[in-house]
Amino acid sequence: MRKLKNFLKALSLIFLVLLVGAEASGRFAVNLSPSVRPRLFFLVRHPAAIKKDDYVIFKPKNIDPYINGKTLVKKVTCDEGNTLTEKGKEFFCNGTIYLGKAKDFSLKGEKLQNFVYNGVIPKGFCFVEGSNINSYDSRYWGFLRKSDIEARAYPIF
Repeated sequence: MRKLKNFLKALSLIFLVLLVGAEASGRFAVNLSPSVRPRLFFLVRHPAAIKKDDYVIFKPKNIDPYINGKTLVKKVTCDEGNTLTEKGKEFFCNGTIYLGKAKDFSLKGEKLQNFVYNGVIPKGFCFVEGSNINSYDSRYWGFLRKSDIEARAYPIF
C-alpha cells in the first residue's frame, strides 16, 4: 500500500511538472535512474559556485564513452581543495569522511576500472557519486570538470 501511495505521489508530481513545463521549461528534472535516490529536482542553471553536498546535472565530455554526452545527476561528495584518498578501493574525503567503495564488476559482470588517486582535488574539478552502490560515478571514471556542470539540482522528492 505504501509503495502505491509513493508511486501515485511521484506520478502526480511528474504530471504537475509536465503541466508547468511550458512556463518553467528547463527548471525541473526527473531522474529515473536508480543511481540517485531523489527523483524530482528543481534546477538552477549556471550556478555561482558548486560545493560539497550539492546535487549537479551534467553531460560529461571526454570521461568515458559509456557516459559521454548523457545527462547525469550526481552528488558532489569531495570538492576542489579537499584531499581525496583511496585505500583498497575505499574512498575518503579529507581523511575521515567515508565516501564508499568501488566494485570490481558491474551488474552485467563486466570488469570495472577503479579510479586511483591520493591527493588534493585540483581547482575546477570535483568528485561525484550516486547514492546507490551500483552507481557509475567518480569511483570509476575520476573527477568531473566543473565546467561540464549545467545546473545545481535541488531535490524535491
